[in-house]
Amino acid sequence: MSTCKGCGAPTDWITTTEGKYMPVDLEPVFVIEGDGLDRFVTDEGAILLGRWALPEEEKPGLEVAFVPHWKTCPEAARFRRRK
Repeated sequence: MSTCKGCGAPTDWITTTEGKYMPVDLEPVFVIEGDGLDRFVTDEGAILLGRWALPEEEKPGLEVAFVPHWKTCPEAARFRRRK
């Protein structure tokens, strides 16, 4: 576990299947895959496209993944690379 240098939130790091490190929020979420364009990362490092499942939609069989911290960090813009 580490701490975000921007907002101070606790984060974890997952290595993606492409070998890149991605900071993620600690709490996993249920994901409805293919029903949105948000990115999530699994424990194994696979990237999923989909959307957060609403509490009433949470049920067995849904993907469980982590939210990339840049999605929830209020200071994320400070760390974006300029093109």
